[in-house]
Amino acid sequence: MKKKQWPILYIHGFRGGDYTTEKMIESALRFNHKTEYLKAMINWNGKITYEGTWTDDAHPIIQVVFQNKYVGSNLISYWLSKLLFNLRTKYEFDTYDAVGHSLGAVALVLVNLKEKLHPYMPRLKKLVLIAGPFNGILGLGDLPNLNRIKSDGHPAFMSPTYFRIFMGRNSISNDLRVLNIYGNVEDYSNSDKYISVTSVQSISYILKPRVKEYIDYPVNGSKAEHSLMHDDSEILKRVNNFIYSNPLT
Repeated sequence: MKKKQWPILYIHGFRGGDYTTEKMIESALRFNHKTEYLKAMINWNGKITYEGTWTDDAHPIIQVVFQNKYVGSNLISYWLSKLLFNLRTKYEFDTYDAVGHSLGAVALVLVNLKEKLHPYMPRLKKLVLIAGPFNGILGLGDLPNLNRIKSDGHPAFMSPTYFRIFMGRNSISNDLRVLNIYGNVEDYSNSDKYISVTSVQSISYILKPRVKEYIDYPVNGSKAEHSLMHDDSEILKRVNNFIYSNPLT
């Protein structure tokens, strides 16, 4: 009987591309003593093409790249769902892990909300969120130090996307393990220059009571800038240890 595989997906966000997740994948390949991975490319119309290799080991690595860099989390989540169905049909896996940066992180949470409605969808087990704008982006629904986390963990204000996740919170997988990484460049804005700490931390109010494990991992200083975190060696070490250490538990 063929042993089931457990792939790991890497997802970029708004204005991102293969360069966004390049360092993460290079680091993961070194960590696992591998050289090959599969790149899944999704064009403007949602058509999926592949290049590279789906490896025959337990945890194939898949880099997901969107040709349209300027789409929101709703369309990204739709395309990701389509990709997961396509990959499962091809490779017959039941579970997967994922790493998402920026809107890619938000989209992965939106995808998880669909699992209970679609039995054929693979089950997400480990999720790394890096700089996810769950409750607004500075200049787009959020301003520096405007929102705040109340004593009970509830954000004072909810963006439309956050409210959607909040309303669907009972669909969050209860066996999910989550690592939430966010940055603070330590200026007046309390943000990574684009996403406020409050926006990223807001997701803990939804996820923490429902998932199997939830870890916040704050990063401070110059390396905490939004577009630098996905390349930082210490962050990548933390991501690799979380995803690839005891990945089947």
